[in-house]
Parts: sequence; C-alpha cells; structure tokens
Amino acid sequence: ESGERERERERERMVMEMNKVDELKQQGNALYKKGEYLKAAAEYSKAIKLDKENGVLYSNRSAALLQLNKVTKAIADADECIRLRPDWEKGYFRKGNAFETVKKTEEALEAYKQAAEKNPDSRDCSNKVKLLTRLVQKQKIRAENERKKKQQEQASG
Repeated sequence: ESGERERERERERMVMEMNKVDELKQQGNALYKKGEYLKAAAEYSKAIKLDKENGVLYSNRSAALLQLNKVTKAIADADECIRLRPDWEKGYFRKGNAFETVKKTEEALEAYKQAAEKNPDSRDCSNKVKLLTRLVQKQKIRAENERKKKQQEQASG
C-alpha cells in the first residue's frame, strides 16, 4: 500500500520535472528567436540541470553559445549531444557550425559529412558539405601555390 503510494508520488514528480524541462526549453527557444542568446543559454542550462540526458537541450545551448562566440563551449555541447544521440544529425551539424565559425574548414567539413550521413534527406547538411568541399579544395590549391612560389624564390635567391 505505502510502496504503491510512494511509486505514484515518484511518477508525479517525474512528470512535473519533465513539464518543467519542456517549459524551460520553450522559454529558451523564445529568447533565442528574439536574439537574447545569453538568456536563452541560461534557460537551457536550467533545463539540463533537471534532465542531463537530453541531447536536444545540449544542441540548443550549443547554438546559443555559438551566437555568443563561445566556440569551445559550443563544441563541448555539440559533442555531448552527439554522445547522447549519436544517430541524430543535429549534434554533428552544430559542431560543423562551430568549426566553420573559427575557420577550421576541414574539421567543419568532417562534422557536416557525419551529419549528412545521419540524415541524407537534409538539404542543410548536403549544402554545407558541397560548400565546404569546394572551400577545402581552394585552400589546398592556395597552399600548394604558396609552397611552389616559396620554392621558386629560394631557388632564384
């Protein structure tokens, strides 16, 4: 009898907590849409405290942190999202965004490729892969040309 009541109370507590998590997430989303990224990140952090295994919250906070130029933290949250939800493209996409922001093009491309593998139907992912593939090729050509130019200068100097 008392064990049953205890379990019922525990279930109610969990439902209330999940509702609270969802409420905090919605508040974070609304703040993010208004461009209030710091406040949004704070709401996601509160929600994460209640639900540490929620990959969506880490993905959302990663996006907010990136808007605040907190790239290292944004990558850490993207990695946590990937750990919690390895089959969801969002974590990889967030990681790609973060690397792209700091001009780490090859790492960004790698992350976007993983995102595209997880969701082949995503136009966002396939567009990023195409764009960054071209960018990486251009960077390699530029680096090769620089190298040749230096060699020629050394040879003639």
